[in-house]
Order: sequence, then C-alpha cells, then structure tokens
Amino acid sequence: MGSSTGEPAQAAGIFERLTEMAVTSELLATSEDLAEILSRLAQRARELTGAEYAAISTFDEDGVLTRFIYSGISDAQARRLGDPPRGRGLLGELRNMDRPLRLDDLRSSPHFTGWPPGHPDMTRFLGVPIRAGGRTIGSFYMTRGADRPPFSPEDEVAAAVLALQAAVSVSYAMARERRGRIFLLEERERIAHDLHDGTIQALYALGLECDAMANRDDYPAEAREALTNAVSRINEIIADIRSYITMLEAASPIAQPELTRDLAFVIRQLVPSSIATVVNISAAALQELTARESEDLLYIAREALSNAVRHGAPTKIAVDLRQTGEATVLTIQDNGVGFDEATTRRGLGTVTMRTRAERLGGELTVIPIPGMGTTVRVAIPRRHDDDDEEAL
Repeated sequence: MGSSTGEPAQAAGIFERLTEMAVTSELLATSEDLAEILSRLAQRARELTGAEYAAISTFDEDGVLTRFIYSGISDAQARRLGDPPRGRGLLGELRNMDRPLRLDDLRSSPHFTGWPPGHPDMTRFLGVPIRAGGRTIGSFYMTRGADRPPFSPEDEVAAAVLALQAAVSVSYAMARERRGRIFLLEERERIAHDLHDGTIQALYALGLECDAMANRDDYPAEAREALTNAVSRINEIIADIRSYITMLEAASPIAQPELTRDLAFVIRQLVPSSIATVVNISAAALQELTARESEDLLYIAREALSNAVRHGAPTKIAVDLRQTGEATVLTIQDNGVGFDEATTRRGLGTVTMRTRAERLGGELTVIPIPGMGTTVRVAIPRRHDDDDEEAL
C-alpha cells in the first residue's frame, strides 16, 4: 500500500511538536517558584512562535490581573514604560475568552486602548488563554512589529499546546503559593496571640514588680532610679510589641503577593488622607521579585510607613521601587521631624526590618535627619545576566 508524499512531512511535524513539548516539560520541571515558572514560559512562548515580544499573565479568582511577566523588553525599556499593565483593554478581554485570538493588526481591535510613550511597535498579535478548572487563570501574549509577517496557524497551534502545558504547572504553583500565604496568615495570628497572652503579660508583671521595688523607702536612691527607668523601658517594649501585634493581625490580601496592589492596601490602612503619598514602582523591578521577596519588602514598607506616621509627623511620604545595575532597591522617604540616632533607641520594628533584609541577602539603611525627615532604604542583590541591559 503506497503512502502520500505528505505523510513524511506530517510525521516530521508531529515529531517536532513532541520534541518541543519535551523541552518545555523539562524547563517547567526544574522549578517550583511561580515567578521563575512564568519567566520561563514567557521566554518559551517567544521562542516557539518567533515573536519579538512575549508575555504571560495570571488572574486571581475574581479575574484581576495579578502578575505580568514579559520577554523581549530590556530592563532599560521597562523602566521607561513605568508600571506594568493592569489587565484592561485587549489584555482584559482575552481573560474572558476560551480560545486563541490572532490579529494581523491589534490596533484594529475595538478593545485596543493605545500605548504609553516609548512603547515598542507591537502590531501582529497572538493571544492564548491558559485555562484550568473551568476558568482562565492566565494568558499568553505574543507580538511582532508591523515589518514582520503575521502569526500563522502553526504559531497558534504551538502557543495553544504550550498553554495546555502551562496550565498544569501554573495552576499548581498558584495553589501552592496561596496555601503558603494562608499558612503565613494563620502563623501570624498564632504569633500575635502568643505575644499578647504570654510575652506582654510577663513583661507587665515584671513592670509591676519593678515599680513596687522602686517605691520602697529601704532601697538606695540610685537603685530606685534604675528601677524607675527599667519600668519606663518595659512600658516602651510593651508598646512596641502591641504595635507589632497590630501589624501581624492587620488584614492582608490572601492572594499572591504583588507590591503594586498590596502597597496601595497598606497605604490606605496606615497613612491618613492628610499625608500626601507618592508611589513609584518600576515594572522591571517588579518582574524579578519572588513571592518571598515581595512578602518581605511589603513588611519592610509597612513598618517604615507605620514609623513615619506614628513618630515623624510628615506631610508627605514617597515610596519607590527600582533597579540599579546590581540591586533591587526599595526606598521609603518622609519629610517629617526625623530623629537623632545617638539618642534614639532601636525598636522591635527596626530589628525585624533588618532581619528580613538580611534574610533576602540584602542591606537595610535608615538615614534620619533631625528636622528634615527619615529615609529607609533596602537593597537586595539582583539575579540577572550580564547583558540584560541590552535589548533582546
């Protein structure tokens, strides 16, 4: 029985697809970190479809875009573009679809809302939803410039197969991260309870004992003075712990950490409307952060904001997240009264901020200027290739 001339080509195509799937599976199998998985998938989508630019997003259960990871845009370009997309327009519309969308010119879509200044040309478009559990949990976006050919049906098939593979890894990583965050919130509640019912009560009892001894006439004046100072110090420690408990118990979004969203939440929670706040978050810096780094940086920002509001009496607070050549840097700066390092004790919150920074392999710097305000700066080392400043 003879065979058609198309069969060898068809067999070769099937073999190529299987090889591509095997490569993708190997890439996904070597990481459990969601940010790393998304970064690899964005790069893989770009490779498989021959796109100039590719990105992958994730959505929470309410359909809100929680992450946007790109490939093909350099850090320098990303810094010029500013904040990452928020899932509006065409990106948001793809969230409601259950099949790929291929456009020769994405500007022809009624959902296209335009580009920010300095955005690279992205005319050809291929979008593929990533679906799991009956809903869209994310999407792939591939683009080319107007001088490149449109995406082909073969490109669409390659991206659709990738989306099927991505659905398993991404949904699993999202569920694992969510469970970890719920566990973290539960652990915070337990620690807060232990601090309140154990540590504070023990300190309070110690304070009462010291106070009673400080009022005894048979004690030397120097001893009574030292005991009085000890009572004051104990009361300050109790106040510090109560403040720490308040922060532990403060409601936080259970969803995956995302600094742009969660910082806005913290600012609404801690900063009165009478204090002006300015927030500048670089998309390039946001792209590289892992869930742990986002969690720790959020805590540091929250503690710094709380200190500024409680002690600094500022009229303006600025929060800035950006990249330097070697570090991702978070800065919280206020124009309040500042303080004198030589005469001001280091509180529990500052100790915890420094511990979190060190856990990330970073460095915390607190720069107070009496009468002019305070700057809190944490820098964590970047993980990047030597040529990441070059356009890809």
